[in-house]
Amino acid sequence: MITYGHNKGISALKLYMLFLGGTWLMLIAARLAFAVYLYDLLPDEPFDDLLKGFYIGCRFDGRIAAILTFPLGLILTIRPLGRRLQNWGLRVLIVYLLLFLLLWLVYAVDFGFYSYLGIRLNFTILELLEDFTVSLGMVWESYPVILICAGLFVAALLSALFIRAMAVKQIKPYWSTPGKVCAWLIGFIIFAWAAYGQVSSNLFPLRWSNAYFSPSPVVTALALNPLQNLWDTFRASKDDGFSLSQARKHYPVIARYLHVDDPDEASLNYLRRHEAASDGAFDAAAAGVSGGTAGGAGKRPNVVIIIMESMGHPKSSFAPGNADPTPFLKELAAESRYYPHFYSNARTTARAVFTSMTGIPDVTQTSTGSRNQLVVDQRLIANEFDDYDKYYMLGGNTNWANIRGILGNNISGLNILEERYWQAPNVDVWGISDWDLLMESHKLFTGLTEKPFLAVIQTSSFHKPYTIPDDIPGFKELPLSEEDRLNYGFVSEDEYNSMRFADYALREFFALARQSDYYRNTIFVLFGDHGINDPSQNVNASYRSAQLGSWHVPMLLHAPGRVEPGVDAEPASQIDVFPTVASLADISYNNWTLGRDLLDARFAGSRAAFISGRNDTPIRLHMGEFCYYDNRAGQRSLFRLDDPDGTDYKEQEPETFAKMRDLAEAFQHTAKYMLYNNKK
Repeated sequence: MITYGHNKGISALKLYMLFLGGTWLMLIAARLAFAVYLYDLLPDEPFDDLLKGFYIGCRFDGRIAAILTFPLGLILTIRPLGRRLQNWGLRVLIVYLLLFLLLWLVYAVDFGFYSYLGIRLNFTILELLEDFTVSLGMVWESYPVILICAGLFVAALLSALFIRAMAVKQIKPYWSTPGKVCAWLIGFIIFAWAAYGQVSSNLFPLRWSNAYFSPSPVVTALALNPLQNLWDTFRASKDDGFSLSQARKHYPVIARYLHVDDPDEASLNYLRRHEAASDGAFDAAAAGVSGGTAGGAGKRPNVVIIIMESMGHPKSSFAPGNADPTPFLKELAAESRYYPHFYSNARTTARAVFTSMTGIPDVTQTSTGSRNQLVVDQRLIANEFDDYDKYYMLGGNTNWANIRGILGNNISGLNILEERYWQAPNVDVWGISDWDLLMESHKLFTGLTEKPFLAVIQTSSFHKPYTIPDDIPGFKELPLSEEDRLNYGFVSEDEYNSMRFADYALREFFALARQSDYYRNTIFVLFGDHGINDPSQNVNASYRSAQLGSWHVPMLLHAPGRVEPGVDAEPASQIDVFPTVASLADISYNNWTLGRDLLDARFAGSRAAFISGRNDTPIRLHMGEFCYYDNRAGQRSLFRLDDPDGTDYKEQEPETFAKMRDLAEAFQHTAKYMLYNNKK
C-alpha cells in the first residue's frame, strides 16, 4: 500500500529513475546478448560502424524503456492517482510482470526470426503464421524450444525480482520544496529525451532510418530494436504491396520498352548491363571547354545533381509571363541540354527523392516509400560509382521522411552532410538557406582533388515559410502584380521572391563554380522535385485536364564539352536521371530499374514519362504529343498536349490510346513489384 510519509521511505522521483534505468539496462543486456549471437559476423564489419550501431540501438532501447515505465511515472507524478491505487506492491507487480513476460517473449521470437531469415523481427511474421500448425511444427523441429522456455523463465524470474525490489510501501511527498519541483523537471527532461531518442535542432525524433546508416545488414540488425521494428513495419504493412500475376501479365510490354538484355517472364528479369567504353578520363582543353584550370583533366567526371525544391514548370521563367521568376535557370538552359517535358514520377519531396535515387516510381500506398521499411533495401546505380567520393547534402536533417534509410543503407561510403555539419545557422525548420547550402557545397567541392565525386544537393528554400535571410549580398525582393501572381499561380509575393531567391543562389553557385578547377570536369544535373497544386493560368486546357502542373518540372543537363546544348523535347522523368549520368560518366553499371539513358539513341521516338503515386492519384503517361490519363475512378482519357481546347482523343486515336494504356499499366504494376523485389 502506498503511503506518503515526510521523512521515511524513498522519493517518488528516485523510485521512477531507478525503474527507468533498470529497465533500460535490461534491454541493453538483451542487445549485448544479440551482439554475442552475431559474434562470428562482427569481425567483417568496420569497428566504428559496429560501435555506432550499438549506440543507436541503445537509444532505441531507451525509448522502449521510457514507454514501458510511463504508467508508473504517471502514478508517481499524479498524487491522487497514486493514492487511489491501494495495493501498489501487488497490482503493479502483476501488471509489470506480464509486460516483461511479453517483452522477453518478443525478444525470444526475434532471435529465432533472425536465425531463420537473417533479419530482425518484423510484421511479416504474420505471413509465417498463416498456417499455424505447420509453423508450430517448424519451430519445434528447428529450435531448442525447451531451452528457450527455460531462458524465458529465468528472464521472467529476474524481472520479477527487479520489479519486487521497486515495490516499496512508502514514498515521500512530491512538491514540498522548489528544489523537488526542479528535480522532477529534470526527471521529466530525462524521460522525454529517452522517449524522443535524440536532440535535433529541426526537432526530428529518433527513427528507424537511423539504424540504416550502413549498407551492412549486420550493422543494421545490431542497431534495430525488435519492438520498434514491429511497430514500424506494422505501419508499413498497410501498403497494398504488389501482384505477382499482374507483374507477369505486363512483363512483355515493359521488357520491350526497357530493352531488357535477356527477357524472362518466369524470373521477371529486368537487368540491362551498360559497359563503359573507356576509362572515363576527360581532357577539358581538347574539348574546348573554357573557364577554370585543367585540374579536372585525366579523371573521371564529377557528378553534381541539384534537386530544386518545388521548382514547378508553370511557376518558372520557362512558362509564359512577364514576372521572370527564374532568370538564371533560363539562361543556364541555353548552355545546357534542356528537357521541357520532364516530370516528377510521384509528387511530394520524399517520393521524388526516393524515385530519383532508386529509379523506381514511388507508388507505395503508405505516406512515402522512404517511410516504408519493407522497401528500403534497393539496388541503386549510385552505388556503382566505384572509387568516387559520394555525398548527399541537405540543409536540414535526413531523419525527415526517413530518407536516411534509403541513402545510408544502399550507397556504400556515402557521406551524408546535414544539420550540424554546416557552419551557417538554420533559418527555419528546413535548415540552412539555399544560399548557404550552395556556397558551402562549392567550398567543399574545391577541396576534392584526389578522386572524382558524386554529390546530390537537395535545396529547400522555396518552401513555406519562404524564409529569405537578410544578409544575402546582391539580392533584392521585388513586387509582384496581381496579374502576374494569377498567371504563374503564386499565392503571395513571399512565395514569388522565395523562388527568385532559390534561382539567385543557384546563379551565385555557378558563378563560383565556373572559376574553379572542378567545373570543367563535372556533369551538372538540375531538376525540380515536384510542382505545386496552386493553379497557374499560363497553361492550356489539355494541360489542365491532364492535371500535370504538380508533376511538370524543368530539367537541365549541363556538361561542358560532353553534351551539346539544345532542347530535347521528348518526355523524360526522374527515374531516368541516374542511368543518364552514369552512362555519360562512362560508368559500367547494372540497371535493374525502370529508368533509361536519355542520351541512348535506341530510345529516340519511344520515350515516355510515367506519373503515379497512391491509389487516389491519377495515372498519367506522356508519350509523344499525347498524355494518357486514368483518374482510377472509371475515367480514362487521351489528351493532345498542344490542343488548346482539352479535347479527349480516346475515340479518334484508339491505337494510341490502347498502346499508352497498356504501357501505363505495365509501369504501375512493375513499379509495385520492383519496390519489393529489387533488393541487393
